Amino acid sequence: MRSWIAGLALAGLTGGAVAAQSNDAVVEAILQADRDFAALAAEADIENAFAAWMDSVDGRLVRGTATPTRGEAQIRALFAGVPEGTLLHWEPEEGLAGSGDDFGVTWGVWELHPDGDRSTPPAGRGTYVTVWRLNADGNWRGILDMGTDDPSYQPPQAQADSQSAPEDD
Repeated sequence: MRSWIAGLALAGLTGGAVAAQSNDAVVEAILQADRDFAALAAEADIENAFAAWMDSVDGRLVRGTATPTRGEAQIRALFAGVPEGTLLHWEPEEGLAGSGDDFGVTWGVWELHPDGDRSTPPAGRGTYVTVWRLNADGNWRGILDMGTDDPSYQPPQAQADSQSAPEDD
């Protein structure tokens, strides 16, 4: 009886390891999609990158309002006013994939550089989460993107302003 239970347990562990190996390839594909998304934002601009990489119908951006921005037209309208040359840079830190190999999540850190220069301190930074779905064409597209500000980060100018502010006596 014990050997049957041990065999069943071993089979379960082995099956899990095989599934995890398959899942690793999916996670890497999702991470690469996120990297390519960030590269387009750096090469082209924020509006075109989000329009290209978020699902044109189901893509949603949650930005602290009651209603998310949804679909390509609304996404383009959201970013249309961003000044030319502004760089939104991000890098995924980790990815996770569902067992069906058509759904996953990435998260990482973003920085905003209004001057377009990553060598200067960012005006803001925070974390983001993007939920990905494999579409019928075999391409990963974002269906939900959320970002938060890092409350501990103060841009250098804000730090200088707070240090030079007169104290109340």
